[in-house]
Amino acid sequence: MEKSILFAAIIFLTCCGSPISDDVTPTFSTLTGCTDSYAINTVNDVAFSDNSCEYTPISCEECDFVLAADKVIIDNDDLSLPIGSVICLGSGVRRSVIIRNFHGTSETPYIFTNCDGQSIVDEDLPGIKLHYSSHIRLTGTGSTDEYGIKVIQGRPFGVVAELGTTDFEIDHLDISGATEVAIAARTRPVCDGSTNKDTFTQRNTIIHHNYLHDVGGEGTYVGGSHWHSSFPAGASDCPDQTLYEPELKGVRIYNNIVENTGKDGIQVGNGIEDCKIFNNIITNYGLQNITIHQAGIMVNPGTTGEIFSNVVKGGTGNGIFVNGFDNLIYSNLVIDCKKNAIHVGDREPLPGKSYRIVNNSLINIEGNALYMNSKLSANNIFYNNLMANIQSDAINKLGSDIDLDLSNNIISSSLDNLALENIGQLNFTPTSTSPLLDSGRVIDRDQLFVDLLMRERKSGEAIDVGAFEFQQE
Repeated sequence: MEKSILFAAIIFLTCCGSPISDDVTPTFSTLTGCTDSYAINTVNDVAFSDNSCEYTPISCEECDFVLAADKVIIDNDDLSLPIGSVICLGSGVRRSVIIRNFHGTSETPYIFTNCDGQSIVDEDLPGIKLHYSSHIRLTGTGSTDEYGIKVIQGRPFGVVAELGTTDFEIDHLDISGATEVAIAARTRPVCDGSTNKDTFTQRNTIIHHNYLHDVGGEGTYVGGSHWHSSFPAGASDCPDQTLYEPELKGVRIYNNIVENTGKDGIQVGNGIEDCKIFNNIITNYGLQNITIHQAGIMVNPGTTGEIFSNVVKGGTGNGIFVNGFDNLIYSNLVIDCKKNAIHVGDREPLPGKSYRIVNNSLINIEGNALYMNSKLSANNIFYNNLMANIQSDAINKLGSDIDLDLSNNIISSSLDNLALENIGQLNFTPTSTSPLLDSGRVIDRDQLFVDLLMRERKSGEAIDVGAFEFQQE
């Protein structure tokens, strides 16, 4: 990806943790700063972390355990390392890794990182497996490299968290060359019922600051795809039993660069509670051109939560494809899209839930800006969106029985008459003479308080239209 060209001004951010209240506008001393408690420059009382976090390089002598380059399995049932231990992969090329039976705590997780420089996993197998574990962090912050752990091939996964693994964080990895998924994070139901829905819940799945690129399948595959139905019998070892995929609670996917994926860029399913996908850059997705696997962001059945401040550019399919429920989609830039910018459908959503699609910039779209085909949702809104150079109908509502309120959207055949800051750099911030300025409908700020660049909303008399907010002096 041409990082300097594809939005030179974008700010990569990390989430501070606490969900935004539905009743109280959040207050912080500032919106951005480093929030990672493992960094040497942590800042308290900020909403998001910018990309300023700094880390102390780790020497292998400082590690509690170093896995030799020719060894594959590290099992804490054998090692009995205490919680909080730092387990390291040495620098240079090494074999694949299987991590088993590590159970930390939320305050004291096990840390798996690189030491003495960048560690490169190169083997025609799944690069790194996380099995039967909880409260662990796989991080490439052990060196001065931007991505201290690199996986340069994987069959079929670069990294996979499965078999009951929960409460985990994966960050600062460079993953390429996987035949299928760069990062898979899902546990399948099994015949003894131990990882079925209502028995096992995958909690606190956190994936951030990774470079996921040039893979045959998805950039991320988080959770299952069958929340609305039973697990396919043909994929089970007990086809006569009815199994259901486990649900996810607490999902954060942010600050990742995802490019050149054969299927979806980011996919999340079964995320029934507290799910947020934000501040990712996704380009050249769906390169296999498979109709049901070619979205920039795919929100699969059962997934609720927020999708905001993402850049989705240049794929073969829909920019954002939503089959979840109770989703808030805002401050996203979808540009150069071959199909629909935002596609909304039904996969048995919970009754009475809504889609709220507000303040997005949808530009150079060959299909519809909004393709709305959800008849089972209610009180849906589409407000304050900029739609420019839409080749088909801007809004395609498939049926008079679809509940959709439209307000304060701006449709333009060109960007040239909108007085935007820097079209060539994809900075579509309105200037002081733009018709987008202060033209939006008022929305509760506790639910929508940042623009694409994580700047404060409603800087002027009213909220602006589109993903970018003009900043008053």
